[in-house]
This record gives sequence, structure tokens and C-alpha cells, in this order.
Amino acid sequence: MQSLVRLLPLVAAANALVPAPRPALQASEPVLEPRLLGTSAEMLAVNQWPKKLGVVTSDAKYLNTSPPKSFSVAANSVSPRYPVEAEGMIPLQSSFKVCCLPENEKQSCVSIDLGVAPWKTDYTPASDNPSTQMGVMLAPAKILEAGRDFDIHILCGQGAFTSFANSIIASKLDGFVNGIKQKPVVVKASDDITVTIRDIVKPSVAATYVSLNTLPSGQNKIDGIVKLSGTVKGSIKFKDTTQDFSISVGGAQLLLSAEGTLFAAAKSAQLNLDVKQLQVSVNDIDISGDILVDIVGVLYPILAPVIKLPYKLASIVNTSENVKVLALANKAIKALANGGL
Repeated sequence: MQSLVRLLPLVAAANALVPAPRPALQASEPVLEPRLLGTSAEMLAVNQWPKKLGVVTSDAKYLNTSPPKSFSVAANSVSPRYPVEAEGMIPLQSSFKVCCLPENEKQSCVSIDLGVAPWKTDYTPASDNPSTQMGVMLAPAKILEAGRDFDIHILCGQGAFTSFANSIIASKLDGFVNGIKQKPVVVKASDDITVTIRDIVKPSVAATYVSLNTLPSGQNKIDGIVKLSGTVKGSIKFKDTTQDFSISVGGAQLLLSAEGTLFAAAKSAQLNLDVKQLQVSVNDIDISGDILVDIVGVLYPILAPVIKLPYKLASIVNTSENVKVLALANKAIKALANGGL
């Protein structure tokens, strides 16, 4: 678990390049022309209860395509993907409500908004939801292309590991940050490029939903959603040129699903996790250091044309480049388990 905590600030740095659901424009910037094509999404419900889950949708407003009014998900299963699309011809906020009803348990609900400026794509959990029994993530998908704009992930379960995960984070985060100050993290990206992380300022890491289960194989399966914010400071060296940089992240979210061994009998046993799913979003980013931005374009040419287009960049990271992102995450876990990057 300590190794997991060590990973979180590094994930925050990676998240800095990945934007979140589209925010609304200010009232002084109205754009009321019909868009013809509404914001689209695919919704899926993940049932992590050991019993059947009922899902009910309601309060649909200005939707061109609505989700089913009700469906069920078997124990420890995932629902099909259901298309949802905002009405493009009507310049009003599109929205709907989703409630998860596990057998003999209290329901958990969330209101979901769909739309582009001046409207928004966002979610609001019900204030009376049971604690930690629902996790929601709106992951940017194929923005501005054929397909869907967002994937709506709704995780329903006991979320019994959430409080424990947050207690571990709270007890280890300050020590991790102080460790970076005393011994900066050096990442050699190539023969010519070296990145040094020297500090993390005002880090905030909080799990909103974490579920831990045991697979038939005996391995652990962890699913979670974590909110991140903070500023990563460091330097980047390209050949003989060195430049300081900072990456400030606000309102970032990480959805992660991994399998492996979290708790081993031997104290000397290393963390062994294989990340199966990783989706990210962030509300606000501020990157200083032009060399860093240029090098990202060199290392990932596919990102060069969209480095200034945040939502398009998000869709690439969460879709077409996601296999590479997963590989990098697993490589980082193995490196940290062995004592460093």
C-alpha cells in the first residue's frame, strides 16, 4: 500500500496533460446557436456487490437518446454500454438521473448533465447517498469524432476499502513529499532527456470510492476513483540545456482497476499489481516550461497537433493511446517496487 501512495503524486503529474469534462462558460459568454449534434456518451454500470443490482434512470431532460428506464446487473458484473445523447437542436441543459438499488440496501443516486458551453457535462451525487457506495467518473472519449464524447462509469458496491485507503494516504503523503525534497526523483526519458521532480506543493489526494475483492485465483482486485490536485515542480534537461518547470493540477480524477497482490505473507514481498484499466480527467491545468511541452510533442508525435487542444488530448490518452498509458503505469509500478524509477 505504501508503494501505491508513492505512485499517486506521480499520477498527478501525468494527469496534468489530461483535461476533464467540459466546464460551463461564464454567463458573459453565451453561445445559443443549435449545435445539430448533441454531446454524446456511453453509460455503463459496474456492480461490485455480491448480489443483483437494479439500476433506474429518471428525470431525463432534453435528450435525443435516453438510457433505459431500468435494467439489472448480475453480482460482480458489468452492464452493457448504453448510449446517451443530448438534444442538439434545443439550446438548453440536457440531464438525467441514475439510481443504483442493490438488493436489501439503500439506493445511491447521481444527477448527470450533458452539454457543451454554455452548458456543462458534469455530475452531482445525491446528498443522502450512503457513504462510499457509489463512484462516478466522466472520462473524455472520442471528442469531436464519430463515436461518443464521454464514457460514464458508475461503480456501485460497498466501497468498504475507501476509508482505509484514505487513512493510509493521510499517514504517508507528507512523508512521501518530504522524501522527494530530500531525494529528488530522476527519470531518464531517453539518452538526451532527463526529468527531475524536486517538490510537490499543496498536494491533495483523496479516494472517493475504493473496492477491494479477492479473485478465485486468490489475487486481490482493486477498483477505485481518486481525486488529485497539487503542483509538481522540477527541472528538465535536454542535451546541454536545463529548464525549470511546474505542472499545476486542479480537480483531477483517476479511475483505476488493478489485479495482483496487495498483502503478502512475507514482509519482504514486493508489490505486485497489474493495472487493467486507467482513465483520467482534470478540471484545471497550468504548465510552465516550454521545453517540457516541446519534448512531449517529440516523444509522442501523435500528441503534437493537439497539445493545445485539451479535450482532444484527453480523448487520445483515454482511447487510442490507452494501451501505451497502461504499459507505462505498469512499468512505473514495477520500478517503484524495485526501489525507484
